Amino acid sequence: MAKPPAGRPISVPSPIKRGGSRFYYVRVKVPQGAREVLGKTELWQSLGTEDLAVARARAVVEVGRMREQIEAARRNPDGTRKDAKGDPTAEQRKAEAWWMERRVPDPQQSGRYVIPEDLEAAWDATVEELAGEPVNDDDGVSGPRYDPDRERAALALVGKVRGTAVPIAEELDRYMAQEGVKASYAARTRAATKALTDWLAANRHADNIQSVTGRVADQFADSAAEGRTVKTLNSYISALSAYWTWMKKRHVVDANPWVGLSRKEVDRSANAKKRAFTDPEIKALLLGPAKATLRDMMLLAALTGMRQAEIGNLRVRDTEGGVFVVIRSKTTAGERSVPIHPDLTALVARRVEGKAADAYLLEELTAPASRPERRGYKVAEWFTAYRRDLGLDARQDGRRQSDADFHSFRRWFATKAEQAGQPPHVISAVLGHKEGRGGMTLGVYSAGPSLEQCRAVVEAVRLPDIGPLK
Repeated sequence: MAKPPAGRPISVPSPIKRGGSRFYYVRVKVPQGAREVLGKTELWQSLGTEDLAVARARAVVEVGRMREQIEAARRNPDGTRKDAKGDPTAEQRKAEAWWMERRVPDPQQSGRYVIPEDLEAAWDATVEELAGEPVNDDDGVSGPRYDPDRERAALALVGKVRGTAVPIAEELDRYMAQEGVKASYAARTRAATKALTDWLAANRHADNIQSVTGRVADQFADSAAEGRTVKTLNSYISALSAYWTWMKKRHVVDANPWVGLSRKEVDRSANAKKRAFTDPEIKALLLGPAKATLRDMMLLAALTGMRQAEIGNLRVRDTEGGVFVVIRSKTTAGERSVPIHPDLTALVARRVEGKAADAYLLEELTAPASRPERRGYKVAEWFTAYRRDLGLDARQDGRRQSDADFHSFRRWFATKAEQAGQPPHVISAVLGHKEGRGGMTLGVYSAGPSLEQCRAVVEAVRLPDIGPLK
């Protein structure tokens, strides 16, 4: 949970009720520096309870999480605060660009630069002006001390221009513009550089491209492996390697320390083979003490077969006409219309009441700043904790992973539709799968099943008896 600055009391907004909801919510204002990333002036989070005392206790945790999200959105790719005191002004950036254009390569050392002799006096004056006058008296013994913010700005200018202290993300925008990096790869690259910058700071290394030696890069890779899959780690290393390769071609660095650092995939035979939920598990999950957001996500997943991110990106306008319109999916086949199950009518009505057409159906879900399409990415984490609390953590032959996860709702939907005798190719269409609709006839000539056929698939899926839904 986010910690307040030292000496300041923890301030937690009082829980309040929103119109049309029986649960308490907590609201946190979004400061100016984070609004562009989050696209909001306020964050709201359901506390999943009607009890004010319980809501106050939960608010402490939720507000901490929300403030962490806001703080991440306020940061530049190099980790500095967008609205922090001491950030370079437009005038400072202009001066920096002017000197960067006039520096020349150091003939004695690759990747370093010097100021031409005829500009040395002007350079010295620029640095002295940026540092300002010393803040201590000249006693003939102590050296001069400067205002910390001004001294930091002066040292940053010297480091960047001379190439001795270039922040990790300094060349990132130029690299992406020149290479035409696609959005998805750009997000991965920014995430990788942010992870590297954070690790350097945590391990007392400077945020400096030149400080990333082969040994430092290897240590970062070992540390970054903790809590990440080998695939994710290798995607970070690949992104950083491409960035460094580009910088090497432009003489920003001498070598690429990321070459050969990819990790080998581990033997996954010990991983569980995932399966659909059983009806008793579905019943236990939906009748358990889940928070309101998680319960709604579970119901939507079970009765639509939609993916987690597809549900998270639904807007109010995507629920009109008795269908969910999926316009953002991981595949082209995933862009489809899914009839709204009769058991979801009340949930949808509650969720759309009083909202604008472009509002999200589940407005309280969030996404990483670098991956705005991944709304609701925390749901899998919440669900895993909730499932384990219920004791639903079956593992095949003692394997390290559970054999069911949030995606098992989608598997359950497919299972129930098939067991109800629905045509496999129509089930594939509802789920957004290309498989099952291959071949010349269905894959090329057919325009796809009718809405009535898809509705029959959806309505053939029935929940176990859990009482009335709201």
